[in-house]
Formats: sequence, C-alpha cells, structure tokens
Amino acid sequence: MTPIRSLMVFDTAIDAGDFARSCLEWGIDTPCLHPGFLEDGRMVRALEGEGLRSWLNVPVFCDPKYLARHPEDYAVTSLGRRAGEEDWLHFVCPSREDYLESVIKALRRDLGKLTPAVVSLDFIRHFLFWERVALDGRAAGIEDGCYCPLCLSRFEKACGEVVDRGNAPAYIHCHLLQPWTEWKCRCISDVAERLFGEIRALAPGAALAVHTLPWRETDLDGAIRIRAGQDAASLARHADMIAPMAFTQMLGQTALWKEQLLADIRMSTGKPVCFYVQAEALYRPGNITAEQFDAELTEAGNADPAAIMVFQYEQLAARPEKAAILRKHFRA
Repeated sequence: MTPIRSLMVFDTAIDAGDFARSCLEWGIDTPCLHPGFLEDGRMVRALEGEGLRSWLNVPVFCDPKYLARHPEDYAVTSLGRRAGEEDWLHFVCPSREDYLESVIKALRRDLGKLTPAVVSLDFIRHFLFWERVALDGRAAGIEDGCYCPLCLSRFEKACGEVVDRGNAPAYIHCHLLQPWTEWKCRCISDVAERLFGEIRALAPGAALAVHTLPWRETDLDGAIRIRAGQDAASLARHADMIAPMAFTQMLGQTALWKEQLLADIRMSTGKPVCFYVQAEALYRPGNITAEQFDAELTEAGNADPAAIMVFQYEQLAARPEKAAILRKHFRA
C-alpha cells in the first residue's frame, strides 16, 4: 500500500496558496499542520482547493502560549527549574486537570473546522529535551520532569509511599524508581486514551498516530519509560500508527540504526510506523547534502512505512534542489 506522504510546516505567516501548490507539485498528499493554522480559514481553504487531505498534529504538553498566561502550570524539572522556560520547549505539568480540559476544548473547536485524514498526538510525554541527548551518553544526566508538588502528591497517593521533598528526584530514583516509572507511564497513557477517545468521536474517519521518542526500551537504561513516561506498547493500543521521531542526523546515527529502531517499534507495538526524513541539519554541526536527502528518501520508500513525514516545508522552500529530489520520489 502506498504510504501517506506528508510534510511538516510551522510558520503560520506563510502564503497558504503557495504552500498548497508546493505540496501538490512535490507529491505531498497529506500535509501536517499544527493547530495554529486553524485560527483562520486560509490554510484549510487552500488545501481543500488543491484536493489535498490534512494531518492535524496536536502538541499536547508543549504550549508556550498557555504557559505565558499560567506560569504556575509549568512542569518542574529534576534540576528544580521550569521546563523549557529559557528555550522553545515550554512544557506543561501533566497533572493539571484544568489544562487537559483546555486541550479537549481546543480539540473540539479545531475538529469543527477541519476534517483531517490523520490526527497525531505530539509531545505526549513528561518533559525532557531528547534532541540534545546523546544515545551513547549517560542516562543519569538527563533532565526530566515533572517533580512539582502536585505530581509528587499524586504519585504518593498512587504508590502509598512518602517522598522526601528535600531532594525529591534523587530520593525517587534511589528508592522508588519502579513505581515512579509505572506511574509516569500510566499518567501519559491515560491522557492519550482520553484524547484519542475525543478524537474518535469528533473525527471518526481519521487515522490516529502517536509520536514517541526515537529510543528503544534498552537505550539509555530505559529512559523512554523512566524519564519520558512513554510506554510505546501501551500508547499503541489507542493508535493506528506510531511515529518515532527518528531523525538520523540529529541523533548522529546511521540508516541501519533507523531500520533497526523502526523494526523494534513495529515488533513491540504491533502497529505500522511513520518514517521521518530530515531535510536540513539540526542541533549537530554539519550538513545534510542533496545526495544524503535523496538516499534517505530511497530508504523511506523501501521501508514499507504507513507514512513518510518530511521535516520541514520552510527548509525545502529555500532549497529548490532538495524540493526537486522530493518531487522525484513522491511524483514518480
């Protein structure tokens, strides 16, 4: 079966018509939008005018606009600071019921404006900045969250233990690591189930996807569960497709690594996967050449994925030689 061919876009100031025409020209059939594109009708009209489907990507716990209004709801990290306050990854504490209600309200509003082919839950985890974590590094050095008083109280109630609040992260990781991990994973899985239930009711024809970290359970001493609270098998029960954020260049890895990671995800979840293709270098020095971009698109086509997600439009629009490569693969 032909995979979904998608392209992520972030800048809501772009010309919607240009974007839609580029997608059609390059062979993209289901461009991926974040909810900011639904604040007016320009993008929806432009995509529908070109006969394109849409993929709505919901950034669950990453919400800088909300946190600007409600700074008390920031997740608190293992270093005792607000999660991402000094960067772009502004993370909400996952225990905030008022926030989750606002996410559901926004879903109902957005899915009243759009009939997407795919809806995905992104940033559906506890805080950590995985893009800056080396897979061959030390798990003990990973800054994660959330250790706010509300999360600690909810955890104590769930496990029947008392956490030493003097240095809660150290105490938990020394004495209560297993129940903490199970509690974190259950928290995230419960939120995913709740949101997917809403989406299925509001958009019954949409395929559901969940974004996961590009880590196996054996990587970094089990950090995907311990630090992020992502149990891929549990999350997969609620989804039709798993989208591991497997950016080869960003993580300094190889094509073989990605092949093995995606095979592991397929096996452990029983669900098809999304294959990410990175157009330009991020976080690590160096470049992604046109030849490397071409090769990764070839690998994507041979991997039998449910979807191929290209990251991202703004970069391709500035690199016509890479846009031509994309067209070669997707319009062939």
